[in-house]
Amino acid sequence: MRVRPKPLKLKGINRVPKRQADGTVKIYLYHRATGIRLDPDRLAETYAEAEKRTRRKSEKTFTDLIRLFDTSSTYAALSEESRKQYPWKFKRIEQKWGTVPEDTFNNPDDADAFAADALAWHQELGKTSRRSADNLMSALCRVLSFAKEQRRIKHHPIPTFHRLYKSDRADKTWSEELQQQFIRTARPAMATAMILVRNTAMRASDVRKFAWTRYDGQRVQIRSSKTGKMLWIPATRELKAHLDALPRDGALVMLTTTGKAYRKRYFNDHWREDSDAVGAGDLNFHDNRGTAATLLAEAGATAPEIAEALTWTVDKAQRVIDAYLARRGVLAANAYAKLEDYRDRAAIS
Repeated sequence: MRVRPKPLKLKGINRVPKRQADGTVKIYLYHRATGIRLDPDRLAETYAEAEKRTRRKSEKTFTDLIRLFDTSSTYAALSEESRKQYPWKFKRIEQKWGTVPEDTFNNPDDADAFAADALAWHQELGKTSRRSADNLMSALCRVLSFAKEQRRIKHHPIPTFHRLYKSDRADKTWSEELQQQFIRTARPAMATAMILVRNTAMRASDVRKFAWTRYDGQRVQIRSSKTGKMLWIPATRELKAHLDALPRDGALVMLTTTGKAYRKRYFNDHWREDSDAVGAGDLNFHDNRGTAATLLAEAGATAPEIAEALTWTVDKAQRVIDAYLARRGVLAANAYAKLEDYRDRAAIS
């Protein structure tokens, strides 16, 4: 007696009737989850292949690791300026690496192969823009680092990488004379920006958004580079006199001629125009932050004092002292002045 094979019982199949040219109706089979058309003569085989694609489609990828980071409390705790820089980086990274399976980073050989490809990508990007290449690679590594911290993956294959962009602006400082010339000749809003940065070392983004509520007549409130929190510091005589003389026409100290807040591009354009007018060359707004720290150091302030005054870390303040003052010979001059003073006192005794 011949036993007939039991018919296959497969789930998730759509049966779609279609009328043919001769008027007959033919039933086509489709895999519901993927939309793949199945071959009735090879039903088990084509169904199994479609199921594999479903499993691959549902696997978590590098895009999921990005979402893990940018929806985390760690990401939310970053400064507003830092968070603004991530979306364009994530978009570029997703375009290149978004479909890489998350399990790649659970196998040491696969993770190492990914690292080789990513480092080659970094080098290729560097041919167009070294700074952009470094920024993208840093963001990619930050995602992997966070994923490993959270025990989402086992291997972070790129703990460090060689940076292509190196900025050395240690000799780029605004002289007192040039700053004063800028204040005298620049449009009022830009003059205010200069006075704010030279007395507080604030970032350009904080200067643009500086509100009157952040000045109480004696102190100004600035954002800490160490914690991102807002802290009150004393207003210098110059800053106090300038702010007290300004009209309060809106919520912000700096407004355009139409009474609106300065957008980043508009601010940069005005700053550049007024800088060019005084022959500032390639000096930029940020160079004033280093200048402020340098002047404090020249006045005798120590690295911890500068860090407290500008709400920087002590390490950052020390780096500024080492870079700026060494280039200007200030430290050497101070050392020899102390030597001469010591010799004078020794001679007297």
